[in-house]
Amino acid sequence: MRKYLVGLSSIGLIFIIWAIYAQSVANPYILPGPGVTIEYLGQLLTDLETYKTIFLTLFRLFIAFILSLSMAVILGVFAGNKDIVDEFLHPITSMLRSLPIASIIIIIIIIFGNQTSLYIITFLMIFPITYEATKAGVKNIDQSIKDALALEGLPKWKLIIFVQLPLAYPFISTAITQSLGLGFKVIVMAEFISQSRSGIGRALKDGSISIDYQAVFAWTLIIIFIVIIFESLLNIIKRKAYLT
Repeated sequence: MRKYLVGLSSIGLIFIIWAIYAQSVANPYILPGPGVTIEYLGQLLTDLETYKTIFLTLFRLFIAFILSLSMAVILGVFAGNKDIVDEFLHPITSMLRSLPIASIIIIIIIIFGNQTSLYIITFLMIFPITYEATKAGVKNIDQSIKDALALEGLPKWKLIIFVQLPLAYPFISTAITQSLGLGFKVIVMAEFISQSRSGIGRALKDGSISIDYQAVFAWTLIIIFIVIIFESLLNIIKRKAYLT
């Protein structure tokens, strides 16, 4: 209970500072206060188009996430078992982790165009996190366990599916939690920069172009709520998985 109260108090402090600063500016067109923003948010939440916009962005995220997770886990298992695979992929993953997100977005948009690039960008941003976690999880398996299983003479694919992946699951689940939140923020940014025809990023772009900052602040609150929901659901799933 104390943890939640402290968390709520910090959120309350942010809103108080926001309200005071908005009051000092005294121009809702430049800086809308919390009251004006929440009122606008209420209007958005009663509009069916808002949910279509959210769904489209989440759908794009889901497609990119599934593809990235599948590829990252497969290659992560190989890299965890074979050093040559790890050595080959290390420069690629290091480059993806070190490059600024904005640079990658612009480069991919130039190469692949506005719509396809949304999936590719999110894929590339999520991939290194899950790949590194899977690789670390496989390499972290105790050598005595590996030696004992080798004596059993089981096929390699059975060892991977029924032993290595379950043992590496704590690493993978943590990476999934991190990558989903990051992926959502990346795809919104990609929609914004690429000026996609629809999506949350497009809604933010329209708000900024038309100087409708109430919309920008309201959509930002929606983004925060979605990330919180993601993290809460994934934490619940993780806790249930550890208990079973």
